[in-house]
Amino acid sequence: MAALRRVIFGEQWPLQRRFRDVIAGLGDGPRTGLIHSDEALIGPELLRLALFRLGHPAREIAADHQLRGALCGNALVAAPHMAPILTGHFSLSASAINRLGNGSRYQQECLTELDSAQAIGLLCLTELGGTNGNDHKTIAEWDAETGGFRISSPSAEAWKFMPNAASTVPKTAVVTARLLVDGEDQGVLPFLFRLRTSEGLAKGVDAVTLPDKSSTAMDHGIFRFTGLWVPRDALLGGDWAVMTPDGRFECDVPLRHRFHRAIGVLGDGRLDLANCIIAAARAGLAGLVNYSLQRRPGEGMLMADRDNVQLDQVSALAAVYATSVLGRRIRDLRSGPDADDHPHAVWSMIAKPLLTYTGLEVLTMCEQRAGAQGALRSNLLADWIGGTKGAITAEGENRILQVKVGRPDIEFLRLPGTPDRLPWYLEMLIHREHRIATSLRNGSPDPASCALGPESAAVEMADATSQRLAATALYLEWVNGSDPTACRLAESAAAAYALECIHSNAAWFIGHEHMPKVANELRGYRTVLLDHLTTMVDGFALPDLSFAPIFSENYIEAYREFTGWKDAAAA
Repeated sequence: MAALRRVIFGEQWPLQRRFRDVIAGLGDGPRTGLIHSDEALIGPELLRLALFRLGHPAREIAADHQLRGALCGNALVAAPHMAPILTGHFSLSASAINRLGNGSRYQQECLTELDSAQAIGLLCLTELGGTNGNDHKTIAEWDAETGGFRISSPSAEAWKFMPNAASTVPKTAVVTARLLVDGEDQGVLPFLFRLRTSEGLAKGVDAVTLPDKSSTAMDHGIFRFTGLWVPRDALLGGDWAVMTPDGRFECDVPLRHRFHRAIGVLGDGRLDLANCIIAAARAGLAGLVNYSLQRRPGEGMLMADRDNVQLDQVSALAAVYATSVLGRRIRDLRSGPDADDHPHAVWSMIAKPLLTYTGLEVLTMCEQRAGAQGALRSNLLADWIGGTKGAITAEGENRILQVKVGRPDIEFLRLPGTPDRLPWYLEMLIHREHRIATSLRNGSPDPASCALGPESAAVEMADATSQRLAATALYLEWVNGSDPTACRLAESAAAAYALECIHSNAAWFIGHEHMPKVANELRGYRTVLLDHLTTMVDGFALPDLSFAPIFSENYIEAYREFTGWKDAAAA
């Protein structure tokens, strides 16, 4: 129904629908019989076709949060081979040039090649010795004689690990390296160069293809630099880090802050990945619901009528609605009139772990409940799960993000429009969050915490804040909505999600006067959601996925067509 689509997509439904239809029209899906290296070549071709059909150059999509959100939000569902390369191409390459470029001819030529995906963009940040941050080992040394930089890997720890550039596809990279000028350390900064062209790897770069992953085919490799030369305009420092024509380095940002200032574009990719994954979770749940309404072993009970299946479905339904709305609201904050008033990097670091972990949990449940159907790539779940696992480690591994963002002050983050008075179950989430924040400030563990130290306590803090924000985001859809049915369902989903969070973290609430009420009302709200399960799944507005058996009107007939066999009685 339209009102539920509005809950999921807000004001951006027309844009989301246009992008959904274009991406679905690319005709991507699981490919049987291809080796890993051949599958890795599919994504770049799809991206070229998608950009052509969408009519937006890469630089425009990279600069527009809603355009980028519509592309990434639909990609894993309808074009799983294209999805893994999107954040590298847009958020980490085209966006880096947009935000940190100096407008030089060299940079604009690189950007033009990205515009149509003539070259695919990526970021070379992680080193074999670790992500390293300010402790990068890769070196970019100013060469005054040539007016450029020499990039080198002085040790194995400095080798760049897993950039997706081991195939013959042209790739343009942003590489992070420690800048040395006249032997003086100037901090870690990004440099732009053509890593691979149609003629092969750039001179001064060695590469070895890494072994296949278990899923999500990409041309990952390990790379080392042996004196790669790049021009002066390769430095991406915006207007705050400049190499002058006469060979002087000028920067008004403190040395230790330069790396974090330069990689600020990562926040876009983190949020895009989060929304991409939760969109796949919505689709996976829709497939399971469709399948459960058909699956009847022998003359037994319909799968959809089994209460253990119902419990999994309504729990997942509440979670995907809450996290979908949170992801969409954070994206809207980035593109709204008061965008500069919000700490976007913090919002993204809170959202990515919650949405990707929720996505993995929901998709894994769908895979397991679908039984043998869930194991087949033709039913899409396996590819979506592979993409989700990749997203959990991409753009900052989830746990590392939670450790970094889980500070006491995030308890004060509020979504715009949040009222002062909230339902009792949201107040209980706030109660847990405040207890964790207080213990972090005091440096003493809470009796309900099993944290081993400040880092695991920070993870608890990040979990508590993200859950409270997701429940609040869906609650706001209820209080601000106009359609009575959609409001009732949004209320039920918001309450069910919040109560699930309380129930699963019961140690924090032992002895709380509301605990018996939690269990009783959770059952009630779950029942409301169960009664409207298919209606709420329709609100996901998925593309046509009926080519996958579990999404078809009759999965038995889908396999008849696949085999070409007839029933024995009709043979």
